[in-house]
Amino acid sequence: MKSRLVAILIAMMWLAVASAQELEWSVDMNAVFKNSEVEKSETPGETNIFTRITPMIGVSMDSTRHRIMGGVTWYQPMNDHLHGYKVVPALYYQYKDRRRGVDFKLGMIPNERASLPAYLCSDSVNRMSPNVNGLIVSLIKTHFFVGAMLDWRQIMTKHRREAFMVLGDIGWRNSTTANAGDNNITIASTIAYNHLARSGARPEGEGVVDNFIANPRVMYTHWWRNASITVEAGMLLSCDRDRVGDDKWLTQAGFFGSAVGNWKWLTVRQGIYAGKRQMPLYEKYGSLLYQEQNFFRDKFYSRTDVSATIFNTDYINISAQLSYHVTDRTSAFWQQLAVRFYLDRSLWRKYKKKEQRNFYSPLPSQF
Repeated sequence: MKSRLVAILIAMMWLAVASAQELEWSVDMNAVFKNSEVEKSETPGETNIFTRITPMIGVSMDSTRHRIMGGVTWYQPMNDHLHGYKVVPALYYQYKDRRRGVDFKLGMIPNERASLPAYLCSDSVNRMSPNVNGLIVSLIKTHFFVGAMLDWRQIMTKHRREAFMVLGDIGWRNSTTANAGDNNITIASTIAYNHLARSGARPEGEGVVDNFIANPRVMYTHWWRNASITVEAGMLLSCDRDRVGDDKWLTQAGFFGSAVGNWKWLTVRQGIYAGKRQMPLYEKYGSLLYQEQNFFRDKFYSRTDVSATIFNTDYINISAQLSYHVTDRTSAFWQQLAVRFYLDRSLWRKYKKKEQRNFYSPLPSQF
């Protein structure tokens, strides 16, 4: 696999030179210190210190509308013997038309899980498995947006089960401006389907498992000169079926909402879930079927995040965050310091020309 990837990268570089197309490159690096203290939980508290870097190189054509990018993501926890590292190849094709609002990616796409909500992707999954293996497509217009994703998490082998997720997101908003005094109303819904199939050996007692998740919601945002507030209210619905068991649908529903306030370098977010416990088949299938945050297995879940941006430019973000989780069965307190560095060809050109850079333009931390 590694030798093939190197050969593909060399071929792309040769193609860029031979056809006078643009040579593209980027470097995305994260360094994170995270300490979690958990009370009365199946998941014990732990301290994680790790780095994750994704160097990419590729070719763009037709005014950067077409791109082929290849590279690797190297995850390295900090420990005495540097064990536990993970190197994941990345290789994808992208078509992006900014005028039409179309963005399409196909392949092994790096660092895309950070954009997924917590009820679809937990912090630990984002840390250890950053790639989306499949496709991501979006269409963004002035008042309308739609997106879809296929993530093939595991292919079928003789002793391994097939697992994938299909996701769709659709919404309408009255405005896209972010000026002082503006209000924005968004009506949207996310629908996801997790599928767990049988392995090739098809042993007795192994069957297909289905998990549907839906999150219809309404959001309201108001902007001031140096601040904004967003309030969201909706439902978190799910249906699960184990076809090898009693083959009955298990339904779960609850209120899911949040409020987010931003003022210059400070962000405070409060999220609440209240309803029936999600992930009813977790004891049997665990993270092979469910990728979301473990706290959604409780009837009540409150998460409070206080984040401070210590330093932020076009290409570097240093942030600190405190997170307090409370459920009807446990509580947890997380502390985190994260550094993200991102640089690509266009940012490098901007830097070389000494253009004015927006010091407060948000390069978001991925953790």
